[in-house]
Amino acid sequence: MVEKIRQDEDVKTGGGWATVAAELRRAIDDGQHAPGSRLPSERALSEQFGVSRVTMRRAIAELEGEGLLRVARGSGAYVRADMPVRFQLGDKVRFSKDLTATDANLTRKVISAKEVPATADIAARLNLQPGEIVLDMCVVAYADALPVSVVMRSCSAKRFAGLAEKFAAMGSFTAALKEYGVTDYWRRSTDITARMPTEAEARLLQQSRLTPVLAYAGEDIDAGGTIISCQIGCFASERVVVTV
Repeated sequence: MVEKIRQDEDVKTGGGWATVAAELRRAIDDGQHAPGSRLPSERALSEQFGVSRVTMRRAIAELEGEGLLRVARGSGAYVRADMPVRFQLGDKVRFSKDLTATDANLTRKVISAKEVPATADIAARLNLQPGEIVLDMCVVAYADALPVSVVMRSCSAKRFAGLAEKFAAMGSFTAALKEYGVTDYWRRSTDITARMPTEAEARLLQQSRLTPVLAYAGEDIDAGGTIISCQIGCFASERVVVTV
């Protein structure tokens, strides 16, 4: 009952959430919450500022509207990163060279790897027979702890058996591919479109399903012109700038 009265008073006066928003804004400006970092939980912030969760929720919504925060359902509120990650699109696609970020550590992680029969689309992209076994690797790229892209990288399971494990050990697909005789490779083409994310993509990117992503699809070829892999994924549009 006390909490209900407290919430009602906060909502009626409006001063509560405005004051909290101002204090939280000041804390972010002062560097107490770094760009890209996740804020404490709504409950923890409510206790910190001595207000109801309704008031805290309204203050966070205010800062989200200003573009200072982004809120991902089920994940929390994040301070918007000051500098976006820049992706240089060219015929040679290398993670370490093509993705750059100011004062950010760029890493990749294989979230899942499994061998499955190729769909008609993947088989066509890889120049394989439909149903032929392919290795599907879901890879997420991070700028510090903030995810910036998610991609499904597919290749022939027969030719590249154990590629996921080699990447995990080496931290580089370029280095891992050399174990299979691929000394160099090029991006044959890349198609980029804007769309809304799937539920899985939004979860992995820690963003709202209402925020568009930059979706892309492309194939890589080796020195002999043979397709070695295809990649279908997306960038978090608010965190990545694509340069052609």
